[in-house]
Amino acid sequence: MKILVVHTYYKLKGGEDSVVANEIKLLRAAGMEVEQLSFSNSGSTLSKLVQVPFNWGSYRTALRKVEQFHPDVVHIHNLHFSGSAAVVYAIKKLKVPIVMTLHNYRLLCPSGSLYYDNQLFLDSLKPGMAWQAVKKGVYQNSKAITFWIAAAAYLHEKLGTWKKIDRFILLGQHSKDLFAGSKLGELASRMVVKPNFCFSLAGGPIGTAGKVKTAVESSAGALQKQSYYLYVGRLTEEKGLPVLLKAFAASGHALKIVGTGPLEELVKDYSNRHANISFCGARSQEQVYQLLKAATALIFPSVWYETFGMVVIEAFSNGVPVIASDLGNIKNMVTDGFNGLRFTAGDDNDLREKIGYFDALTMEEKNRFGSNARQTYESQYSPETNAAQLIELYQAVIPGRNDPQAGGNRVVLNNQ
Repeated sequence: MKILVVHTYYKLKGGEDSVVANEIKLLRAAGMEVEQLSFSNSGSTLSKLVQVPFNWGSYRTALRKVEQFHPDVVHIHNLHFSGSAAVVYAIKKLKVPIVMTLHNYRLLCPSGSLYYDNQLFLDSLKPGMAWQAVKKGVYQNSKAITFWIAAAAYLHEKLGTWKKIDRFILLGQHSKDLFAGSKLGELASRMVVKPNFCFSLAGGPIGTAGKVKTAVESSAGALQKQSYYLYVGRLTEEKGLPVLLKAFAASGHALKIVGTGPLEELVKDYSNRHANISFCGARSQEQVYQLLKAATALIFPSVWYETFGMVVIEAFSNGVPVIASDLGNIKNMVTDGFNGLRFTAGDDNDLREKIGYFDALTMEEKNRFGSNARQTYESQYSPETNAAQLIELYQAVIPGRNDPQAGGNRVVLNNQ
């Protein structure tokens, strides 16, 4: 099978970029022929912004690539904003089926996150132009740019552009339910849930599942050597940083914070005033993995509707439990009392209570949480499971295709 992956890169590297790289590696390991068509938001920003409704340069580029590669299916990850919906028209002109992963809520709201001014912003789910989003300037606090992006989305909604997509991939059931109940609800029959995956932190080649015991034992050993909780991610309001800081400042339990963002000065202030809070700043992926392996648990305090949490499954893959807010898709990933604990989103007192509860558990009980976390990874977020789901999705949209690897059969991955 020949697959063309389309992705627009933001100016700053994000989680979507890692997902794209992982899936390309996964598909190639499964024997698929994969090429990538990339766009970038760096350089000539104004010109690209003006062409948000339809970027003719992107249209021509996509047309040439499809004509040259002749893919069986095109998988779109991100079109905002230099790719634009023009890419969809180019692909469909050549009658190639399209699968699109909805990594965010951009098709519904210019914010992309349904979060603004430190609270959930759901007005854009309603039918029609997102006027409330425009009035508030939810995109970069600019009413003008928000209007332009909202107008482009409304235009393509009216033109039926998104009806040209054969399948939409949602990363969790909550996201699917939210889209299905929104102004794009008529496309609900084309929406399927397929979570992201990660390669095991426990080591071993792609396709190896024999590291489960080693991963849990390693995690258990780390718990005996060190006792700290870990946060990894952007330092922003919607990620729940204020909640995290308040909870740990009052608890006395050790916390390490990894990341950068607008709230960096706030984090530094807390770390200066509270000896139990350590600010690690930005760290390489390898350094993050090492910190994660030695952590008692990962803290995921987000207060917006996360479409997915890559760091959650990275923790699971190494047998590290997660203490997370009970919100959005995350509540379906973290099973309370099994692979972690959940607390009321935005409630630092509840988070502090959950940390105290977990910290008081015996080592045997903590190790059981770790074993369950690894079990969750193996059953839901491993490369093998994801490859089978992804290939089956592709097969479903290719007319008359009958591939022996389709239909949910086990996919054997080549070691890389």
